[in-house]
Amino acid sequence: MRSAEVSTKISRHLERLRAWLAAGLGHPRVSAVTAREITAWRDHLAAARWRRKDGSAAATHRHARPPRDRAVVHTMLGTGLRRAEIAGPDLAQLEPRDPAQLRRVKEAKLSGVRGKGRTSRSVFLGLDARTALADYLEHGRGLDVSDESAALFLAASSIAARRPDGQLSPRSINTIVAIHDLQVTGADRQLGRLRPHDLRHTFAYLLSQASGHNRAELERRLGHANEPAPAWRNR
Repeated sequence: MRSAEVSTKISRHLERLRAWLAAGLGHPRVSAVTAREITAWRDHLAAARWRRKDGSAAATHRHARPPRDRAVVHTMLGTGLRRAEIAGPDLAQLEPRDPAQLRRVKEAKLSGVRGKGRTSRSVFLGLDARTALADYLEHGRGLDVSDESAALFLAASSIAARRPDGQLSPRSINTIVAIHDLQVTGADRQLGRLRPHDLRHTFAYLLSQASGHNRAELERRLGHANEPAPAWRNR
């Protein structure tokens, strides 16, 4: 029932999988394949998508937005924001909003960020986040703006199923963070299986070190509505 073109494409991908299994396992027997091998195959495909054999960057997907993705990652790493908190703010909540000012000022912030438990807080942006945001506003966001667009971070306008206002969905943050790690040059700098919450944990660890393990400061900066539960409750 499939067209010849689709059948050919399926056969080609199955042959690539067979060759990859044979190289890794020493045999191409599908009956011996486990979930671990399939996960490794997916990771292999993801890495190959973003790199050529000579190590240079591969052409980006038509939905890809590298300036936006860098801004998302640097903002999360520098503020500890959750997925929904990074996807939710409007451009109007960024102070200042002018790219030149973002690069020049020493203090910039996202105000009124809505968190869990109906909390609201302002988060201050470090140099890396300010620079990445300035690059995105100058070279990336304008590609996807519509009359209804108010959000700071926008999904690619080429995505047919994107929201009318263009706001980036929290779920897409997972892909953005994972792809950003693949784009980092040098195997020693890649973290592997990077998740959005890992950036929040990293921010919390660095803040704890810098604040002398000040619990009140951690709770305030991380946007905890209540005192965090003891670690043993989550085991």
